[in-house]
Amino acid sequence: MAYKRNHSKIQSEKTKFRRTSKWMKFRKMMKAAQVVDPITGSRLSPTCNLHHKDLNPDHYTDISDKEKFVCLNKTSHDVVHFLWQAHCGWRKAVLSLVAILKSMERINKM
Repeated sequence: MAYKRNHSKIQSEKTKFRRTSKWMKFRKMMKAAQVVDPITGSRLSPTCNLHHKDLNPDHYTDISDKEKFVCLNKTSHDVVHFLWQAHCGWRKAVLSLVAILKSMERINKM
């Protein structure tokens, strides 16, 4: 779903919100509760991202539902956004990625 608002204004509002004590406390609480990156299984880094699953910019400051957030290490966070924005759609992109990895596994006899 596309949200039609000025992109730079939205980014500015998001940055401002992430500097608030409300956000910092919420992020700290979420990180303490999660500990592990769910994609890689590795321990969360001190600089992990608290990812908003709800991409509607009007909901960005609503931290009332913890299910709408997940802690991710930087590369995992980048991958989630990369796949979400894939031209062919995230489902097809993930299936193609799995096929490539399976092929690599076979070739490398793992």
